[in-house]
Amino acid sequence: MTGLLIKNCRLEGLGTGSVYSEAGRIVKVSEEATQNVPEGTEILDAGGGSLVPGLIDSHCHPFEYGWLKRNIDLRGTTNMTGVRLRLYSGIQKAKPDEWVTGMGWDQETFSDRRMPNRFDIDDVSPDNPVALSRICGHIALLNGRAIEALRFQERVGSEYERSPAGELTGIVKEAALAEVFERVPRSPERAAADLQSVEVEAGRLGLTTLHCILSPEGFAEELEALAVLHSSGSLSIRFRVYIPPKAMDYVEGKGLRKKMSNDRVRLNGVKIYADGSLGARTAALREPYSDDPSNRGILRQSDGELAALVERIDAKGYQAIIHAIGDRAVEQAIDALAGVAGAKNPKRHRIEHASLLPKDLRSKMVHHGIRATVQPLFITSDTWAADRLGSERALDLYPLKSMLEEGVVASGSSDSPVESMSPVLGMWGSMVRAGLAPDESLTLTEALGLYTSNAASNGFDETGSSLVEGGRADMTLLDSDVGGMHPALFRKVGVAATVADGFAIHSFVGA
Repeated sequence: MTGLLIKNCRLEGLGTGSVYSEAGRIVKVSEEATQNVPEGTEILDAGGGSLVPGLIDSHCHPFEYGWLKRNIDLRGTTNMTGVRLRLYSGIQKAKPDEWVTGMGWDQETFSDRRMPNRFDIDDVSPDNPVALSRICGHIALLNGRAIEALRFQERVGSEYERSPAGELTGIVKEAALAEVFERVPRSPERAAADLQSVEVEAGRLGLTTLHCILSPEGFAEELEALAVLHSSGSLSIRFRVYIPPKAMDYVEGKGLRKKMSNDRVRLNGVKIYADGSLGARTAALREPYSDDPSNRGILRQSDGELAALVERIDAKGYQAIIHAIGDRAVEQAIDALAGVAGAKNPKRHRIEHASLLPKDLRSKMVHHGIRATVQPLFITSDTWAADRLGSERALDLYPLKSMLEEGVVASGSSDSPVESMSPVLGMWGSMVRAGLAPDESLTLTEALGLYTSNAASNGFDETGSSLVEGGRADMTLLDSDVGGMHPALFRKVGVAATVADGFAIHSFVGA
């Protein structure tokens, strides 16, 4: 097998050096700028760029991102006119009565910051049911045709927003979204194409492993797509797969757990929702929202129901990962996980997001060895955080520095397509903090650890988290020497090459 030499690279602790790999493993790490290598070795000249372990996104939705690429992408819209224009373009490509879907609007970026309603879009979509998810994925906007198709007219409950006159506004929340998107046609072939398009982008951004969250509505097609792509040798990076609770019996019945237990595709665990999002005001808080005093958010299940579900997941040998953003939901998640984690948490159960995390909850996480997956770009995106929580509570929002210093194993992620999949931007966000609790800013070493050693540990992949001889040849070559770089400049750093299993799956450099 042809080896790979990366020469003239900057290595942490060594200065300029070189790394030679062969057969998927690192053979030699040298302090010399180059090495003698066998004839036929592929050579990449780093030109002084920093070489780091392969970067890992420990929480993303690649199938959903691929789906968004071929539907209506509403990210970046700043008013309802922009939403309407993009929706109109999508409607023109659809057949009558065909579902039209999209994602990415955010009322907080609109000039009037007004939540949209069905009357904003009904006139441009008279012949098609429409469902447009907010950027967080916890709220959707339906048009009148969709409300009729779903027979939501008589539904009651906090998931179905109504006007003061009692009329459905078209905004549906949390559990109601699953029913909406179950109506959208799916296929393994489309899912496979979606995944491959995202895999190419992940490689371009320096990622060698994705913790892949499957959807509650499309998990069967997504699992089949993963299996087909893996069996055909079409996957170039690694996938650590997390299924919804209702997929557990399906997986066992199909024997997929045994089939997905290799180094390329491994079924790690089960993802549970405890609450919603701060942007949608559905994250569950101990105290009311500062900008909505009658609202404390939504818990998706009772304390007892969550604890029972965690016990079932743990008993089956899965890693439980719980989406919890508000401090009430985080507390509920910690209590549920504590019942099975003991003091050492051998199955490495995690809390996803753990956004509002005051000291008492961090201490409980450390006591039980409960881990976390964080999204540093949320820090720069949530410009409205102080409005939602008040300035005092906002100091405990995304307390990354405190988490690491106090002993929480926290890994970095994008939650893509909610945020950019770029781990470079994620590291930048963790270092600059955008004015939100600046004392919680990370150093470059700490930021890198979120996407390497901690992410590897949270996914049971320790052998892929360091550039050591005998280690896995997953590496990311940055186009600059980032040692000593000012954090504000880090967002401009590019990825010169991505190496997975010793193969350059993305490269802008040559010998």
